[in-house]
Amino acid sequence: MDRVLALSNRLRQDGIDCHIDQYEQSPEEGWPQWCARQVERSKFVLVACTQTYLRRFKGEEEPGKGLGGTWEGHIITQELYDAQGKNNKFIPILFSQDDARHVPLILHGATRYEVGGPGGRELLYRRLTGQPLVSMPPLGTVLEMPPRTTAPGAAQPASQELPSLPQLERKQDFLQPWNVPYPKNPFFTGRENVLAALHAALQKRGTAALSGLGGVGKTQRRRNTPTAIARITSGCSGQGLNRGRHCFQAWCRLPVS
Repeated sequence: MDRVLALSNRLRQDGIDCHIDQYEQSPEEGWPQWCARQVERSKFVLVACTQTYLRRFKGEEEPGKGLGGTWEGHIITQELYDAQGKNNKFIPILFSQDDARHVPLILHGATRYEVGGPGGRELLYRRLTGQPLVSMPPLGTVLEMPPRTTAPGAAQPASQELPSLPQLERKQDFLQPWNVPYPKNPFFTGRENVLAALHAALQKRGTAALSGLGGVGKTQRRRNTPTAIARITSGCSGQGLNRGRHCFQAWCRLPVS
C-alpha cells in the first residue's frame, strides 16, 4: 500500500492527475460505483501486479476479504472483453522483477513497467505523457536510383539484343546425303564379279535387284556401285527370298527366271 501511495504522489507531483482509493475516505456513491467510474473515466489504469492482487483479480481470495481488488478485476476483464482484447488503457506495473509472474493473464500482451527503479519510472512517465523515448522520423521522398550496368557474364535483359555467335571453323565435313543409310566401308574388297554383273545389268536395263540373307554385303555392294538406283531386299529363308525377288522383278518389269 505504501508503494502505491508513494508512486501516486510522485506522479501527481510531476503533473499527472492520478487517483487512488487511499485519497478517499468514503465516496458518497459507494465503493463499487466509485471504482467502476474511476476505471471508466481514466485514460490509463495502472495495475500494480503483486501476488495478493493477482489472487483477488482471479477471484481466489478468501470470502469477505479484498473485495475491492476482486471487483476491479471483474471490471477490467469485462472492459477488455467488450473491446475484443484490444488494450491501450490498462498498464501492468511491477515493484520488483519477481512480480512479473503475478501479471494477470489478460494483461500478458501489454508492455509492463518495473517502477522500482528510475529507468522504469521514466519510461512509464513517458508513456503516460505521450513522450516516447524514440520517435519515428517523418517519411521522406523516394530516391531516384540509376540502373546498374549488367556485369560481364550476367543474364542480359529480355529487351536487350543478344550478340551474334562467333563463327567457328568446321573441323569435319558431314557425310554427303545418299539413299542408303550406311556409309561406304573403306575396307570393302573382292566381289568383283558381282559388282561387274550389277554394273552391266544397270547399264543394260537401268534397274537391278540384289537379294540375299542379311549380312552378306548387299548394302556395301550397292554402295560401291556408282550408278542409279538399286533395290535391296533381304530375307532369312530361300522361299522368302524367291518370293521377294519375284515380286520385285515384277514391279521393276524385269525378266523372271
